[in-house]
Amino acid sequence: MNKKTFGLAIVGFGGMGNWHREFIETIDGLTVVGIYDIKASRCEYALENKLHVYENLDAVLADAKVDIVLVATPNSAHKEISIKALKAGKNVICEKPAMMNSKELEEVMAVSKEVGKLFVVHQNRRWDADFLTIKAIYDQNLLGEIYTLESRVHGSRGIPGDWRQEKEHGGGMLLDWGVHILDQMLMMIDEKIKKVFCT
Repeated sequence: MNKKTFGLAIVGFGGMGNWHREFIETIDGLTVVGIYDIKASRCEYALENKLHVYENLDAVLADAKVDIVLVATPNSAHKEISIKALKAGKNVICEKPAMMNSKELEEVMAVSKEVGKLFVVHQNRRWDADFLTIKAIYDQNLLGEIYTLESRVHGSRGIPGDWRQEKEHGGGMLLDWGVHILDQMLMMIDEKIKKVFCT
């Protein structure tokens, strides 16, 4: 039986876009058919790595070889690109944080449901060894009843000069890394959240 190979295009070929490309190249049944980025240097790097470079997003979405669009752009562009890709009949993998707020995510999920295409958020910290160890200890009740769990990310101000610090793209570490901590908590605790507070 021949297994289908799914074609994937990467929109946003910076650090995370290239990270995804390197990982995808190790997966049977998935191939990177090309990339699109607004920066010439990233397009040149893609060409050096023998990748097809699309002229624009419309060219990505018009390519019948593209089954999946991987969105790895600054956060503020996720919604528009994801909706365009879904409406073009493509499944979407979106780098975290999915959107700038929950309203945007609800809009994208509604389009996904309407067109019958998948929208998935890439949450890679679900598979961190330290988190999986703590989750296993919790799941096996090795410590008894737990009253408080703390999780934190240590860092200064993110990557110097990086777009993640700019307000229009999310404004810093809370959105960029906070989604990982929240996602891990939701994966670990099988209960509805009753209260959220910040100090």
